[in-house]
Amino acid sequence: MKSAIGIDPSSTLPISVTKSCPMNCGHCGGHYIKHMVHIDDIEKYLDRYNSFLVSGGMFPSGEIPFKPYLEKLRQLKETHDLKYNFHIGFPKNPPYELEGIADVISFDFFGDKDVLKELYGIDRTPEEILDSILPLNVKKVPHVTIGVICGKITHEPKAIDILSEYFNSIVLNIFIPTTGTKYSDCQPPLLEEVEKIFDLASKKFEKITLGCMQPKGDYRKKLQEIVSNYANFIVKPFDKNYAFDGCCAFYQ
Repeated sequence: MKSAIGIDPSSTLPISVTKSCPMNCGHCGGHYIKHMVHIDDIEKYLDRYNSFLVSGGMFPSGEIPFKPYLEKLRQLKETHDLKYNFHIGFPKNPPYELEGIADVISFDFFGDKDVLKELYGIDRTPEEILDSILPLNVKKVPHVTIGVICGKITHEPKAIDILSEYFNSIVLNIFIPTTGTKYSDCQPPLLEEVEKIFDLASKKFEKITLGCMQPKGDYRKKLQEIVSNYANFIVKPFDKNYAFDGCCAFYQ
């Protein structure tokens, strides 16, 4: 059995470059952005945080409007020695403007364009996602959400196969049924199916992380017990045995 390393993400503050999201995706419905601090207020938190997860609402084009705030983030980075993890959407072209500002770029990946289309209404092939990511001269960390389509396993094995050709680490999240969304009545993926995905990933990647997106309660406890056989890192471990602080992407 592996001895997975625990990560406490609470020392990284999630901030958003938008106050809402125009999308109404089945797994999110704009719910999570409501709990993020808007970038206009970032200065209020500089005495408590030195690392930030930067994201925001996504346009139907797949873009997140980072550009108006990049100079501000650059200046704060220089004056306060900050670290940034940019969690980007699905830009059509590589966002080169993030180079020199982002310490790491996190991105969601889908091994089937039809799955991405169903979730976001965006037409983007797996190859097109990679074409916008791979040229960037910054550390890049792929994320795959297991069971993202109403708790069902769909594109995940193919996504792992594709990503393993380019990356040696991966973050695996677990679908959470969220109140008020299209998938609110769905169930998290079956644990035996989750284990199969982690088992597959363990044969393809040097580093595997169970990310911060995990259903709560008894499911989370059983989940972590299972994936500890395969994962190198577990975010928010049930036993609160933390070895690292901040976004898991910083440690990939």
